[in-house]
Amino acid sequence: MNHALKIITVVFTMLLVVFFIIVSFHKETEITNAGPIPKVFDAKTTILPSPQAKQLERKNLVESVVSNKTIYLTFDDGPSYLTMEILDILKQEKVAATFFIVGTNVDKYKEVVKRAYVDGHTIAMHTNTHKYNEIYSSLDNYFNDLKIVKNKIYNLTGVSPRIVRFPGGSSNMVSKKYSKGIMTNIVNKINSKSYYYFDWNIDSGDASGKLNKDAIYNNVVTHLNYDTNIVLMHDAGTKLSTVQALPQIIKYGKEHGYTFARITKDTRPIHHKINN
Repeated sequence: MNHALKIITVVFTMLLVVFFIIVSFHKETEITNAGPIPKVFDAKTTILPSPQAKQLERKNLVESVVSNKTIYLTFDDGPSYLTMEILDILKQEKVAATFFIVGTNVDKYKEVVKRAYVDGHTIAMHTNTHKYNEIYSSLDNYFNDLKIVKNKIYNLTGVSPRIVRFPGGSSNMVSKKYSKGIMTNIVNKINSKSYYYFDWNIDSGDASGKLNKDAIYNNVVTHLNYDTNIVLMHDAGTKLSTVQALPQIIKYGKEHGYTFARITKDTRPIHHKINN
């Protein structure tokens, strides 16, 4: 009887082992078919806040005026060599703006970031890599990436940024390819971490790279309204038409009673509908 019981026990154990092997293989196949495993940022890619970072003195502070007709000029994807030209225009016109910068561009254009801060503009966070497949693959990846660009800005200016714009905006659907529901989860987490995210309600259309300065100008000025006008533009190295359109946009705003301001945590937020 004992011998028979031992045989039954051995057979049952072997069946369990086979069952778990089959289940494990099935799960591995599902993961493989789902695409590449998302990149996880580790200590090697993390930029730490520098204990030597000191807040820069804002010597050339441009005026930021909030009124019942305010234009917030915002520039994504920089800095680049064109950003310095934009800063020259803003200084000449005495207009404040907001720069949502990409961390991988900062290393080459550190002095541009410093000047933008010293001139009185808001230095805000876009991402470090701007790679959708990485940042939108998981919450950890998004916030680890954000931490890198945040620390880069802090190390240059001595100020820890809190203003954020998501690549593609909060309404983007591309993120769904990499993680279903990721934008909803990011927004919930952003709010709990005391960050402030901003979309836009006027699109200059310059992201396509196909518009001339006149088309960019018309896209902006024909959509200006009362209250808060957050204008999406870009200062990547391919956006020369944006630079060319900027003086005329500012001129139109001034002639029609608009003021210009930089985004702060107290700015009325413009949020898109979240689609993922």
